[in-house]
Amino acid sequence: MEKITYDAMREFIIENELTDSVSIVLHPDSFDELVLDYLDFNDNQIERPFEILGIEILQDNNGNIPKSKIHILDAVQ
Repeated sequence: MEKITYDAMREFIIENELTDSVSIVLHPDSFDELVLDYLDFNDNQIERPFEILGIEILQDNNGNIPKSKIHILDAVQ
């Protein structure tokens, strides 16, 4: 995925039938792009935790996730 947009993330979640048992982790640049796109759709409002379709979206602070890649993390362990 070249650029992770709000619409692309919604489509990814639906196509992969993700549930709230997972979280999505993104590279900091991809996370920032997604948040800005989300703000455009949601009248500049965002809630914490940041979720799309009930899936929590997290920023990778360890440098493990490449830009424009989506990492699925099991939230239930």
